[in-house]
Order: sequence, then C-alpha cells, then structure tokens
Amino acid sequence: MTHPADDKRALFQRVVDDIIDQIRTGTLHGGDALPTARKMAESHGVASMTAQRALRELQNLGLTYAVVGKGTFVHPLATDRIGTNGRPDPTRGGTAAMADDPDLNRRVAQFLLKQNEIAGRVVDAMMAKDVHGMNVAAQELADLNTAHQDLAEDIAKYKANAGIDPADAAPAAPEPAKTRRARKPTK
Repeated sequence: MTHPADDKRALFQRVVDDIIDQIRTGTLHGGDALPTARKMAESHGVASMTAQRALRELQNLGLTYAVVGKGTFVHPLATDRIGTNGRPDPTRGGTAAMADDPDLNRRVAQFLLKQNEIAGRVVDAMMAKDVHGMNVAAQELADLNTAHQDLAEDIAKYKANAGIDPADAAPAAPEPAKTRRARKPTK
C-alpha cells in the first residue's frame, strides 16, 4: 500500500490507521486473524519491525489481542471501541479497553469469542427445533460463565482500580444461563 509523499505520519501509524479503517468499515471483524508481521510488512511496504510495532500499538489500544503460537486477532469489541472520530476510545464498547493489562484484555476477548460461538449453536439448535442440542449448548454456556467467574471478578477489580464507574460499563460475564429441563415423555 502506498501513501502520499506529503503524509507526515510515522510509518507504523500508517499501518495502525489502515487496520483501524478496516475494522471501522467492516473489512475486519471481531475474531478475525491479522496477517503476520512479515506479511503485513510486505503488503504495506514497511520493515518487519515497523509492522511489529503497529501490531503492538493495536494491542495497546485494545483493538487486538495476541495468542502465543496462534497470532494476532481483532478484539470482539474493537468496532465498539473506535470512537466517532475513527480513533480508538477506551471509554467505549461495554468494557473499557484494558490496554495496560493485555493479559486481562486477551482473557476477555477469548471469553467473548467462545461465548458467541456457543450462543450461535444455541440459535442454530433453536432454528432446527432441536431441543436436546439447545439444552446441551445452553449448558455449555452456563458452564463457560461458571468457569470464568474469576474473569468477572478480575474485571471488577480492574475497573475499581482504574476508577471506572461500574454503571457506565456492561459486565463482561453475564449471569449463567438457566438450562431447560427435558420434558418427560407422555404415555
């Protein structure tokens, strides 16, 4: 990608801005994998170190998260975190961007992705009128919420330490879903 000669932005910032534009326009969605630093460097015509700096900056802005050995992914709340001026706004998007705690940010992103995946299975089972499949997926959702109760507590601690009003942000981990009991067969 070429940029005008009079563009005064740093090279890494140009890459960051391009990724932000792709998120804002819907080219990239939550959970999408970003190219490796090497591929990003080739496509943007920058050095590999410049692309790596851009990837770090996107993570610091709370728009991406990295999984060791897997790559860098768009955060599920990235679209919500981009302000009206096209720049990341850490006060938007349900939970505040936890840029100063990348591990917590990654954990929230992984939880939300898994939650969305299971919720999709609940919907698919509902559409297929598959009561058993719906109950199984609903139980998985309840189990996920129970298993990640510590995540909700860690987010609450983070917000308290950061001075974020809990009323201003939606909780990351909703109440566990109630499972339906299977009907007893009639004779």
